[in-house]
Amino acid sequence: MDASTVTYPMALQLLSGPTDTRLLPAEFRYSADDPLAVTVVFDVGSESPVQWVFARDLLSTGLKRETGLGDVVVGPVEDAHGVPAVKISLSSPDGDALLLAPAAHVDEFVAHTCRLVPPGTEGQLLDIDLALGSLLDGA
Repeated sequence: MDASTVTYPMALQLLSGPTDTRLLPAEFRYSADDPLAVTVVFDVGSESPVQWVFARDLLSTGLKRETGLGDVVVGPVEDAHGVPAVKISLSSPDGDALLLAPAAHVDEFVAHTCRLVPPGTEGQLLDIDLALGSLLDGA
């Protein structure tokens, strides 16, 4: 980890049914180079890990209330032992996943990202002209 990134390994619960769960190793990543997004990399036991990229705001808001539409929905719940957790629902054409992350770990990860790039200051790090130029060059 350098001064512009946060990497946080976390064991998530993959919920396959009402009583069927398994641990899924994951790594939450954040970079000041892409200050609005977090990346979660899942070790699914294959050569290529599965990556999801979504808004940092989904995690920070999802600690308090359900948020998100479509592919990613995040919200507070309790695990089977009554421990605060964050439910992360992922949906894609390839399949769906329902995951539980320990709320304390998600909160700590979000806090690290907010120390690196405080909420509301992300725009100062974005090069809008470069992003627009890249989009227009690809058109």
